[in-house]
Amino acid sequence: MHPRLYAVLLLAILVLNACDRPQASSTERQRVTIQLNWFPEPEFGGFYAARDNGHFDREGIEVELRKGGADVPAGQLVASGNVDFAIVSGSQLVTLRAQGGRATAVYATFQKSPRALIVKWDSPLKTIDDLWNADETIMAQNGLPFIKWLNRSIGPTKLKFIPYTGSFAPFLQGTVAGMQAFATAEPVQLESDGVRIRVFLVADAGFNPYDVILAVNDGLLDRDPELVTRVVRAITRGWEDYLASPGATNKTIGTLNPDFKPRTLEIAAAALPPFLISEDTKAHRLGWMTDARWTSLQDKLVTLGELDPSRRESIGRIFLNPRWPGDSPDSAPGRPDEAEMSSTDGG
Repeated sequence: MHPRLYAVLLLAILVLNACDRPQASSTERQRVTIQLNWFPEPEFGGFYAARDNGHFDREGIEVELRKGGADVPAGQLVASGNVDFAIVSGSQLVTLRAQGGRATAVYATFQKSPRALIVKWDSPLKTIDDLWNADETIMAQNGLPFIKWLNRSIGPTKLKFIPYTGSFAPFLQGTVAGMQAFATAEPVQLESDGVRIRVFLVADAGFNPYDVILAVNDGLLDRDPELVTRVVRAITRGWEDYLASPGATNKTIGTLNPDFKPRTLEIAAAALPPFLISEDTKAHRLGWMTDARWTSLQDKLVTLGELDPSRRESIGRIFLNPRWPGDSPDSAPGRPDEAEMSSTDGG
């Protein structure tokens, strides 16, 4: 065969083979939006690690992480379908579904609730009971489920409430005796600035729902469960990375939220494992949920008057644990009658 003809045929074969192989171009990646419910902080470290470390890319996904804030209704946005995914609390998701909102939990970042009340270290209020029975002012949102739980478990509080907007000023100035907080956020920021504080975890007082939950709009879950599985798998990998080595991702968070200094980010990341790792995550994987925990939460919300018993049945499927190869064989989706969600890709 003539050398030139041979070269032409070889080139043609290479071109045809290239056309047969799937091309990982950005135009082929599926785009999804994830609405955070607060500003960029270490509590979202695994989400940013999944993006920055290429886990979303490897799953063929292009993700937009939207920062939240006090006025961002993340739960309503995902329930209405204005975003694909959002971060919500367990109590919020139960309420949303009871009111007809359609969103399903697919990943529970915080296995132990970090919701807390804090006072300064030199405060005479040494326990959560002391604080609850004090004739003082607290910076917290009155009427939240955990506030109602404390009113029920400890007794009607004497505290006067003013809204918490994210500013520490009233707490630092001493115009309030305490404030609400996330145990891995505000206390860490204050202590890194030299303000010693005392933390009262609401979970230790008996109210311990899942938190920092990734919820997906039910329409997307029904249309493309395989995409949901890939998103959850990427986030799981991201959290594994962040817990093992948060340094690089902390730089991203620090750039997005300058209120968190490098040392603060380091301390906050180190405080996360006891809240993210549970017996369930050890037996299965990070983010795992159980029917018993969700049922317990709904029982408590009924007791607190947050959930109308007549609406409880309308909640339906509130969570699913997407499964993929590599999950333990005894793992189960959210409810026994739910179809398994899985992906053909390796896990």
